[in-house]
Amino acid sequence: MRRDYVDPGYSPIDTDLICEFHIEPAAGISFEEASTHMAGESSIDSWTEISTLSPELAARLKPHIFYLDANTQTVRVAYSEELFELGSVPQVLSAVAGNIFSMKIVGNLRLQDITFPKSMLREFEGPNFGLPGVRDIVGVKDRPLVGTIVKPKVGLTSEMHAEVAYNAFAGGCDLVKDDENLTDQKFNGFEKRAELTLKVAEKAEAETGERKMYLCNITAPTCKEMVRRLHVLKDLGASYAMIDIVPTGWTALQTLREAAADEGLALHAHRCMHSAFTRNPRHGVSMLLVAKLCRLIGLDQLHIGTVVGKMHGDKNEVLSIRDECVLDTVPADPEQHVLAQDWGGLKPMFPVASGGLAPTMIPDLYSIFGKEVIMQFGGGIHAHPMGTAAGAAACRQALEASLEGISLQDYAKDHKELEVALGKWLKK
Repeated sequence: MRRDYVDPGYSPIDTDLICEFHIEPAAGISFEEASTHMAGESSIDSWTEISTLSPELAARLKPHIFYLDANTQTVRVAYSEELFELGSVPQVLSAVAGNIFSMKIVGNLRLQDITFPKSMLREFEGPNFGLPGVRDIVGVKDRPLVGTIVKPKVGLTSEMHAEVAYNAFAGGCDLVKDDENLTDQKFNGFEKRAELTLKVAEKAEAETGERKMYLCNITAPTCKEMVRRLHVLKDLGASYAMIDIVPTGWTALQTLREAAADEGLALHAHRCMHSAFTRNPRHGVSMLLVAKLCRLIGLDQLHIGTVVGKMHGDKNEVLSIRDECVLDTVPADPEQHVLAQDWGGLKPMFPVASGGLAPTMIPDLYSIFGKEVIMQFGGGIHAHPMGTAAGAAACRQALEASLEGISLQDYAKDHKELEVALGKWLKK
């Protein structure tokens, strides 16, 4: 193992890919030694001296550990772009988030962020629609979008599923989506569910004068089947598809992005399973990086957390993820372990706040996220005492109150659905 990777005098160049890691050495190992082995394993080196690594090759391709802080256990490494297949997220992750997590010399290791150079960004198209394109599809320009997930997650027949979706659309939801574990089960087959639910979306559009979008889950066992389901949705007149990004995998997502562009469908990204490797602040990969990879590949909207709901994620973390989704240029934030990123013109993704939300939380959501968010409710709509349509109406009423700067209590005096929602969910 070479010992010259630690290079505090190195200044990263424009074509370097830069990573920030949190490293906790194993017992008896120094911080610098653990960092050196991590940098070598993620690039050109091995666990022992190798005769095939020439001085010339090492000089050209060696990683540069240009920042070390043993107190905060933070390391930043600059890698030459030559180490990477420029348009391949799987290959990049195999390098900088691959074998390094299995090394005995490291106790805990977390990949906090990556800055992608412009030369790599150019190999990706980013979102096809993104935040502005989704607003065009839905026809809503000046407020957050309101969505729901059909509940229960699984168990409804296709007919029952469509009925729940219709009630949500009729009550005021802009978007209705499947949940993460509903794909093509016997009780609710993919094609029948898609056909029936898209029909009720059209019915609700005619009745309400608003665009209504159904986000059908096309997660499948193979890329071939996933793309086939995408084609089915297109043939049925859909504008959207939904995908479970982590179980599906990065190669599948890059495949899907190409197919969705051909069909002109927007992509909704559900992040289920991400906490298996993002939740531990000392080990794994950050959710921030997951969001960056989704924007790089070109998904149009992504779950980012809620701050006030049931899902893990404090305010600073969630807002950092939001900024990575929507900003053209992200400034460095050392406290949040965010590296600077110029997105080079790639479109922003639409952030989705989803998980344990009720109508009573909308003022807080609006205060935290502003208008550029999709507020997505499950039980907060379907558990309304007056039913799903009333639950959706209560959400729209709560949003109207927030936009107008009126308290929910005052607005509820003339809006029965919101009044009932306050009685159920407002903390006494």
